[in-house]
Parts: sequence; C-alpha cells; structure tokens
Amino acid sequence: MATFTWLKDELVDKGLTGPVEPAKLNRADAFAAFTRGEVGMLNGHPSLMKAAAAKGVKFGMVPMPGVDGRAKSTMGVADWMTAFKQNGHQDRIRDFLDYVYGEKNVLAFSREYDLLPVTHSAQEAMSASHRDADLAPFLEELPSSELYPVGKKSWAAVSADIKQQVGKAVGPEGSPAAVLGALQREAVTADGSAG
Repeated sequence: MATFTWLKDELVDKGLTGPVEPAKLNRADAFAAFTRGEVGMLNGHPSLMKAAAAKGVKFGMVPMPGVDGRAKSTMGVADWMTAFKQNGHQDRIRDFLDYVYGEKNVLAFSREYDLLPVTHSAQEAMSASHRDADLAPFLEELPSSELYPVGKKSWAAVSADIKQQVGKAVGPEGSPAAVLGALQREAVTADGSAG
C-alpha cells in the first residue's frame, strides 16, 4: 500500500504521469507513444527497444526501483504451452515439445519476436552472444525473476481484476487501501473457490 500511496501522492496527484489518468490508460497506446518519443518513461518490455530504435528514438534503461534502492528481483511473465494426455499421442507431443524447446528453435523464436528465452540453454547462449547484447540487462535478471502465480487456477480471474481495478488506486478519487484491500479479498475468495 505504501508504494501506491507514494505513486498517488508524488506522481499522479502532481500531474507527472501524463494526460490520461492511470485507471483509463491503455498500455498499448502508451507503448506506441513511447516508440514515437512522446512518453518520458514507462515500465515496458524488451521489444519496445527495437520499435523505438527503428523510429530513431534514443532511450535508456534503469533497474526497477525498490524501497531502499534497486529492487531485489524483477517481475517476469509466464505463458504456458499445454498438451493433453488423452488419446494416446504422448510420443507425438514429446517430439513436438522437444522440437519447440530445442535451443535452436527457442533462439530463433526469441530473436524473431524480441522475447526473452524460455530455456536455460538459450538464455546462456543469448547472454554470451554479441547479437543479443541489447538484451543483456534483461537476460541477467531472468534467472532470479519472480513470475505471476500462473499455476493457481484462480490466477486468470485475479489477473483480470487487477488489470481492471489497480489504476483506480491512484486515481483522483482513489484510495490505495480500499482498492488493494478489495483486490486482496477477491483474490483470497477466488483462490478458495478455485480448488
């Protein structure tokens, strides 16, 4: 709550976050504005570097701040690829997953779409490659990143609630305590009923 109170008091209420209040901000619009050089600072993803550079925007990066300086860890994103056990296709599934997650294919996919790799071997290869030097700060943080709790059945609903509600915590009439408290209660309820 202290972080959101600080964000509200020191950034949003002082007009330092831009013309759109956080609860109404479309991140895709903010990312596009960044690549046009119209946004001074945002928390984004590695692919923004290539998009901004392609439009001649000069930019820099800094570590995420924490309470007493640099944050101890960074937040990562997780997507899942799932396969089903039914119908006796385990051998085909294994072959497919071995192909997809083979180092050559993970490297090609990661580089094509400016994504961080999903395997240790590809992360090590990219960390050692001059070709991926612009991703070095991200690759360095990857092994210690903390991921969303995607393994919980309740996460999809909780994530949607957060995306819809969290900006209201720092809005003109917002209350960080009220919004974060409601999100916490909804998450606990969702986690209990997702069993």
